[in-house]
Amino acid sequence: MVTELLSPRRICCLLCLLFASLIPVTLLATPAEECTHAVELSRPVRPWEFLSAVGTRAGLFGNESGRMEAWVYPLKLLRDFHLQFETEGRALPAETLARTIITRPESSTIVYTGDTFSVRETFFVPVNEPGAIISLEIETEFPLEIEAGFLRDFQLEWPGALGGTYSFWDKDQRAFYLGEETKKFAAFVGSPTATEDRREYQTNYSESSVTSFRLGVTNKGKDTKLIVIAASLDGRPQAEAAYKKLTAGYADLLRASTDYYKKYLNDTVSVELPDAQIQQAYDWSRVSMVQGVVNNPFLGTGLVAGYRTSGESQRPGFAWFFGRDSFWTSLALNATGDFATTRTALQFISKYQREDGKMPHEIAQAANFVPWFKDFPYGYASADATPLYIIAMNDYVTESGDVAFAKEKWDSVWKAYEFLRSTYEEQGFPKNFGIGHGWVEAGRCFPSSPSFIRAAWALRPCAHFPTSRI
Repeated sequence: MVTELLSPRRICCLLCLLFASLIPVTLLATPAEECTHAVELSRPVRPWEFLSAVGTRAGLFGNESGRMEAWVYPLKLLRDFHLQFETEGRALPAETLARTIITRPESSTIVYTGDTFSVRETFFVPVNEPGAIISLEIETEFPLEIEAGFLRDFQLEWPGALGGTYSFWDKDQRAFYLGEETKKFAAFVGSPTATEDRREYQTNYSESSVTSFRLGVTNKGKDTKLIVIAASLDGRPQAEAAYKKLTAGYADLLRASTDYYKKYLNDTVSVELPDAQIQQAYDWSRVSMVQGVVNNPFLGTGLVAGYRTSGESQRPGFAWFFGRDSFWTSLALNATGDFATTRTALQFISKYQREDGKMPHEIAQAANFVPWFKDFPYGYASADATPLYIIAMNDYVTESGDVAFAKEKWDSVWKAYEFLRSTYEEQGFPKNFGIGHGWVEAGRCFPSSPSFIRAAWALRPCAHFPTSRI
């Protein structure tokens, strides 16, 4: 939607949102008239740069050389996914031929170019499905075959852990099946055209951790191959059903995701700017925020703090839930008119409020598998999440007019305020001693006290609510 009348506060938030995203988009953007897609970004490949494709239930994280890892939250499936092209008696590592990167909200594409062929590898994660699809569009003058390889890394996100894991080739599905001893977590990685599987092995004289399969020969001309990754947190039958759905429904799922982001951009606050790169910066900032929404089947749906590769570890950047990050992001979401995502974030974080009113600092995606809030020091580590909760709630209600939600959450908000009051010093000012850290990334000795004071001020509009506490 396009707003004609914006409050000064909203204008300020929009400007902050805009300029915060200028640097990465300026590096990537091409002139708008050269793009066939409204917010498409394209430039020469930088192999070291981060690359991702994400949905609410799964993600692919890697770099622009094409090496990726795959997650279906909170489960890591594999790492070091890569391609090899075999043609004219040569085996060519794909990363040596990566030329161009193309990014859209729904997908990311690497264009590989050889002497006699080109391959467009598109990484796609549907918005609401537990898996990913990698499309390979081939054009070649001579017979070409692609081999896809990866390292199995079947494990829960930190700090969770699985016991013994294993894999084997399922010839009926033309895919590797990944499993573990309890048979609760399961995944498939394969292709409807897969042949000649090569399996990891270990003996007393040699070993290899690489798992791979070939996709079949393209003799000449154009062809398309698919690689499908799917998982379930509830056993093999569900994983197999997801694998079949992704395999059969690629075109429809891609179209649905494209439409999802188009609708999101149309439904949130749009602005018309004279500079094409700044325009793309603003549009991509909206996309980036909503792509932080993650649906964890054990914990709920909320905002994660950011994505990155985990490598050999089980920590993909900051792809788990943070109180302060969610609340800061909610201010920008409100400024763009995305009140639904703000409400989702507030609802999620408030579920884990401590009995004394303190709000959580971070919630790992595998928190349900361990005594997260009891045995780990991170759950309520920050001081500023609690006042930010009150500030974020006030901003949401003020901007959206959703007074019913404020009334629904009033007991939670009041408990947060009572916790803040418990930190007041003799003169009535909040003190940040022994209740957690402030946002240390902001600089040395960055104080939380202003947030405490602002939170108390934010309660004023709620004073007319019918409650015995006021």
